[in-house]
Amino acid sequence: MASPNITSYFVYGTLKTAHLRAGLWPRKPVKIEAGVIQADLFDLGPYPAAVTGDGWLLGEIWSFSEVDMQPTVEMLDRIEGYSPAGTDNEYTREIVSVEFEGATDQPRSINAFAYFYARKKRLSISRRIEPSQKFLGRFAAAWPDSLSRVPTTFSEE
Repeated sequence: MASPNITSYFVYGTLKTAHLRAGLWPRKPVKIEAGVIQADLFDLGPYPAAVTGDGWLLGEIWSFSEVDMQPTVEMLDRIEGYSPAGTDNEYTREIVSVEFEGATDQPRSINAFAYFYARKKRLSISRRIEPSQKFLGRFAAAWPDSLSRVPTTFSEE
């Protein structure tokens, strides 16, 4: 069940605007804006995987009304292969602090849900995406990068 005070998601891959799964969000967000979290990013081929780490990861913050959050959590858990009671999840859903540029010139932060890759042994054969884009005065990794293979259809995943 979703936490009642979390009404945002941080996404960094196929769920971002203009990517393959952008049309699968079950509810319309109140707003979408850029943000960064502290994490390392890996390219698994057709999609990326974030894990806790020392790097910075650039993505999008999708914010929802409270009434729309529970259906959104349920749908995204299915998409990301996460079950709170599961033992063989592909991803885990965690609460992260996301930094973004607010209405003022000062960076701000909010708590949001994000998915982190649970099958870390597979990362040893995956390419790490190095930080290359500057955001909030930091270099942040972003997917896709110039070496990523971005799927345009679900059959390419």
